[in-house]
Amino acid sequence: MSESTFERLTKKADEAQASRPRRLLLGAGAVVSAGVLGLLASVGSREIGLWTDEAPPPAQAGWSAFVKLPDLTVNLRPTSKVKLLKIGVTLRTAPDKAAELATLEPVLIDGMQDYFRQLDEHDLEGNAGLARLREGLLRRSRLLAAPVPVEDVLLRTMILQ
Repeated sequence: MSESTFERLTKKADEAQASRPRRLLLGAGAVVSAGVLGLLASVGSREIGLWTDEAPPPAQAGWSAFVKLPDLTVNLRPTSKVKLLKIGVTLRTAPDKAAELATLEPVLIDGMQDYFRQLDEHDLEGNAGLARLREGLLRRSRLLAAPVPVEDVLLRTMILQ
């Protein structure tokens, strides 16, 4: 004879109840193992010095030198709605190389003006545009100032008109 619907449903319920403790054990095992791994990671990183209670050493004076370039006002692409860009750039370098970098100022300004004239307002939109602008300026500054190291480009001002 075939099973009744009631018998089939009670059979499925019994199977589900039998698998419930197994699921609870698996869940509890996952939680315990995650806790143990977290504890081991914490203890292990303390031993190798990743987490310390000491404050980091203060920044040393003269760690970096900054070369301030004059503000540049350049025309953007003729097809652009925004016509003018006024920007102030400061370059960060090693303290002993600041004088050498300052002597390269005319070369740096010329290279940056060429770069700015290739831009339009869409290249400067949002955080991504600002990040691309910094990357482009850093890359060009490093190429133009070689062998003097340029560590970073800082934007003092940027006005689009």
